Amino acid sequence: MANNHELSSALRRLIFLAGISVSIYAINRLFLIQMLPEIGFLKYYLSDILALPVYLPTSLYLAWRLHLISGEYRLDFIHILGAVLTFSLLFEGIVPVFDATTTRDPYDVLAYFAGGLLVYIVGSAGRHRRSLTQEG
Repeated sequence: MANNHELSSALRRLIFLAGISVSIYAINRLFLIQMLPEIGFLKYYLSDILALPVYLPTSLYLAWRLHLISGEYRLDFIHILGAVLTFSLLFEGIVPVFDATTTRDPYDVLAYFAGGLLVYIVGSAGRHRRSLTQEG
């Protein structure tokens, strides 16, 4: 069991996910888009899928470092859904009103949901495994 000075395994997995996501984003922006410009998914949607897997673990880690949450804090489904809805409203609803260089794209909302699902799966992986072993 983790104490306030240690990270839970779920938070460690999420931090690892953030690192992998940042790496994929960098490789995509620096190389893949230039090498494969005909694949619109790489240019328009991959970064939106990776947004929440970077943002949520990073903000949780910072909150832990600032002693705002304990190392055992877990992201529940409702937290992730709130982040998905916030990103969708902000980047697909509000920002395009004030920034003419951005456009509204409903597929971006689906990309945020996909990223949120990835965060949920990685963050809750051990939780489901533990509950199965405790039942048997």
